[in-house]
Amino acid sequence: MSERGRVKRADYTPAELEYVKFMGKKFKKRRNQLRLTQTKVGKMINTSFQQVQKYEKGANVPSTVKIERLRQALNVPTTKVGFLFNKYNKREHCG
Repeated sequence: MSERGRVKRADYTPAELEYVKFMGKKFKKRRNQLRLTQTKVGKMINTSFQQVQKYEKGANVPSTVKIERLRQALNVPTTKVGFLFNKYNKREHCG
């Protein structure tokens, strides 16, 4: 863990890194459904389009605050926040 309390990328397990990539794909799919640009989403969540791009590629791990902002920006109801991991968890638990 870094001095700022963040988990270093090297400390994530391979499964966790796969999950981050999976989440990024879901973010991108939803953004495209809403016909929003990375720039527009970046402004909505108070970050740059480059950071949105990195979240979508799974290169960076969004904080819980950013995930909540993304949920709001992408019009995902709190009851449906599982859209990020439902499919992933089914594979994980069935295997």
